[in-house]
Amino acid sequence: MQNHGAFQVFFSYSPMALFYPVFGSLKIIFGPFEQCLNCKKNFEKNMKMMKRLSEELDSLKEDIELRISAECHAGTMQTEEVKNWLEDVQRIKSETEVIEQKAGDKKFLSGAFLGKKVEVKVVELKAFLKKGKTFLGLVKYFRYIIIGGGVAAGYAAREFDRQGLKPGELAIISKEAVAPYERPALSKGYLNPKGAARLPEFHVCVGSGGERLLPGWYKEKGIQLFLSTEIVKVNLGSRTLISAAGETFKYQTLIIATGSTVIRLTDFKIEGADAKNIFYLRELEDADELAESMKAKKNGKAVIVGGGYIGLEVGAAMRINNFDVSMIYPEPWCMPRLFTPAIAAFYESYYANKGIKIIKGTVAVGFNANPNGEVTGVKLNNGRVLEADIVVVGVGARSLTTLFKGQVEEEKGGIKTDKFFKTSMPGVYAVGDVAAFPIKLYNEVRRVEHVDHARKSAEQAVKAIKASETGKEIEEYDYLPYFYSRSFNLSWQFYGDNVGDTVLFGDNNPSSPKPKFGSFWIKDGKVVGAFLEGGTPEENKAMAKIARLQPRVENVDQLKKEGLAFASKI
Repeated sequence: MQNHGAFQVFFSYSPMALFYPVFGSLKIIFGPFEQCLNCKKNFEKNMKMMKRLSEELDSLKEDIELRISAECHAGTMQTEEVKNWLEDVQRIKSETEVIEQKAGDKKFLSGAFLGKKVEVKVVELKAFLKKGKTFLGLVKYFRYIIIGGGVAAGYAAREFDRQGLKPGELAIISKEAVAPYERPALSKGYLNPKGAARLPEFHVCVGSGGERLLPGWYKEKGIQLFLSTEIVKVNLGSRTLISAAGETFKYQTLIIATGSTVIRLTDFKIEGADAKNIFYLRELEDADELAESMKAKKNGKAVIVGGGYIGLEVGAAMRINNFDVSMIYPEPWCMPRLFTPAIAAFYESYYANKGIKIIKGTVAVGFNANPNGEVTGVKLNNGRVLEADIVVVGVGARSLTTLFKGQVEEEKGGIKTDKFFKTSMPGVYAVGDVAAFPIKLYNEVRRVEHVDHARKSAEQAVKAIKASETGKEIEEYDYLPYFYSRSFNLSWQFYGDNVGDTVLFGDNNPSSPKPKFGSFWIKDGKVVGAFLEGGTPEENKAMAKIARLQPRVENVDQLKKEGLAFASKI
């Protein structure tokens, strides 16, 4: 019975109790391994986070370095603290790369042993990101940014609204102090002696018969206007823009609408070209200064340097304001890039009949000034000096692409784009004057410096952006080159291409009360270009149609005889 009782006592304990001492020993032996296995569970997650934070820190470092390079002299970013931060970031980057390299070792538990290091590095990366962002200040993030505040920016904004835009998604950054406006008004209605055009009268999009977009419209739509803001540094790779004031902008999609800038005589180091009352006309501020000078020098002498758009339009405006006007240009006739000698002869004679003195085949080589620094005379290369109270220079423009040099493909003095205005850099579009785009009608890449193209290319780019986001397709840009001008009582329009032989038709007598004449350009037996002075809206549409359809010409003499009637019957 005793033995039986002992047997019962022995088995009165749980069978598992026999293994408790064993389990305790195992826990002592494998405890560290258990901890490592727990680290292993979060290792992959922490590695991904470390990599993401490292990339974010690297991007922030680039932004800060970009900001530093944008500061012309000692500024907010050029401190010892920022310098030390940059050095530490480089150290952290090297240490992170070492961890990533070791993590590539697939041996059992190697990742688990790195887990603690990764956790520590994640904490450190977050701290340095937070500190870096305090250096950089508040970064302004937008889904879409338009850089440039001219005509194209306004038309792009309207198209974004049409396509569907949420408040806060779009920003326009412009170095001008006003919302986008119709720039052609500056050389036309703005200089009228009576009833001169003034803002808000010619904000976009009135130039194409659309709604006038006042500053309140942008606010209502949630579009942010950053006016008087000049972008001085651009990093398309990191999608970052830096302003002259040190602001940082980030975007998902960028539209480059920087347009052109005037060519200045000071660029050629012409003597006295920096004198007062020598004007260039590109922006509203330029027009304001010219208008004020015209009041101060009322009925004075004006010299127009250049025989292109600006020269002809401002020359007419100055004469209407009763200035004694002289025009000088080096070419044998005015508007040589578009006009034939026969077309130019009409306008030169018309201007002469209005009292404007035209001096062709000559250039300005210097300027005289009085003790106050105001221009008094224009020196010509033939030794002659023209008296001048005001000088207006219009000798051409160059596209504003400097900020983007080396970051996008360029062609023909502009930024190369496809038929949807996409550049070689993902997420970046270029429109207006800066875009070198394929013209379908002629199967070649061109740049077009004209307000009509600025409007239409901006709308096309926005349509393409929205289509890419939704997976839809849109028609490619099929542009018909179009130019126009108005001066005195004259108004001409041109469509197509000015290449090949020409046929002049109609009444081109400059003394006629209402002259109406035109010209066709013929290449390979087809009409490729059409010009008309004094046409009605219907007649101008007929000329546009003929330039696009390019009908064949069987008899040139018959074409000359029919003239406008030929276009009307197409």
